[in-house]
Amino acid sequence: MNKIMSIAVLLTAMTALGGCGGSSGRDALWEKIDRLQTQKNELQSRADKLETENQQLLDQCHSLDSIDPALRLSALDRLDRIEIGSYTRLIDDNKDGTLDTLAVYITPIDQAEDTVKAPGQVRVQLWHLDEAAPQPLVGEWTVSPEQLKTCWGHALTSRYYRLKFDLPQSLGDKTDDLTLKVEFTDYLTGKHLKAQTPIAAQ
Repeated sequence: MNKIMSIAVLLTAMTALGGCGGSSGRDALWEKIDRLQTQKNELQSRADKLETENQQLLDQCHSLDSIDPALRLSALDRLDRIEIGSYTRLIDDNKDGTLDTLAVYITPIDQAEDTVKAPGQVRVQLWHLDEAAPQPLVGEWTVSPEQLKTCWGHALTSRYYRLKFDLPQSLGDKTDDLTLKVEFTDYLTGKHLKAQTPIAAQ
């Protein structure tokens, strides 16, 4: 069908050329034909590329459908636990002599004992263990998966998520008997991993 259409276009063009007076009219018509042919070639190339990509996606879907979902999940390295790093503490981030920031280092560890940059959501709570404290919960913060993926860092021998939170002014100098609770929701399995540690000032 495409060949027939191409022949029809050429015959029409040749007929038009025969009826045109002067070389300028013929040149303009040939330029128009060249442009149309170029556009046709570009469209055909795009169509071929889309067809190839669609076929690749279909092949991937067929491959995944042939594998038991439970087996696929079991083959993945899943998170086993999280650890709160030793550099987690209260710090004077703006160097004005007052503790104003909570720095938290979280290391996700999988079943193979490897550190992994796992996607998920983090909830952090800072608690006062002093029974006389008027407000036991000092602060609570949530980090979304979109925010978390930008917080990945590493040192010479370790990798971790490094999070920083502004401390409430109400904490003042009451930095004794504080404990930190961290909950990591793994977005691959939905698993909730928790860790807790006492926390000290810088």
